[in-house]
Amino acid sequence: MIILCRSVKGGAGTTVTAAALGLLLSARHRGGGHVVDLQGDMPAALGIAEPESAAACEVNSALRLLPRRIEDNASETQWLSLVTELQSLRGPVVVDAGTKLLGSALIDAAAASYLVTRPCYLALRRATTAIHRGGFVVDGCILVNEPGRALTSNDVATVLRTPVRAEIPVDSTISRAVDAGLLAHRVPRALDEGLADLITEHGTK
Repeated sequence: MIILCRSVKGGAGTTVTAAALGLLLSARHRGGGHVVDLQGDMPAALGIAEPESAAACEVNSALRLLPRRIEDNASETQWLSLVTELQSLRGPVVVDAGTKLLGSALIDAAAASYLVTRPCYLALRRATTAIHRGGFVVDGCILVNEPGRALTSNDVATVLRTPVRAEIPVDSTISRAVDAGLLAHRVPRALDEGLADLITEHGTK
């Protein structure tokens, strides 16, 4: 099962969200799972050493990290090769795609694709353009909620014409866990609770 975490604007929280999904889903799967790093930021978010090669490396007893830097001008053949590799892995596979333009082979192979965004006018403007043009396909939105924003989750769902599937609060415990390199060892409650419905849904597949 491949799950994509995507964004249209840097700083949305895509890497931390993908890391948390990978950690929580792999903990529920007997054979563990993987996170795939297409952007290069996942080791820092998880608090582990930078991989020395393209081989999968251990994050904790349940989760492994697969570093895969794919160039923006990658061919469909390269994307298909990645898909073949990911489909051979056991357990859930969460891909941190960030703002990367993905090949259709990976998009088609995904069981779910989520846009990670903040309720920010500029981010929603970019997302609306991308989604409504038809080249940015998502099954729902993971909203990183900041206090004081005028836009609500209903506003986001209406503008993007896609449901908000999870809401994660901007919480200092998440920032501290990432900054201290502790995310891989204990997922903060704010992330656990915010992603609970998605974990239940995908954890049973």
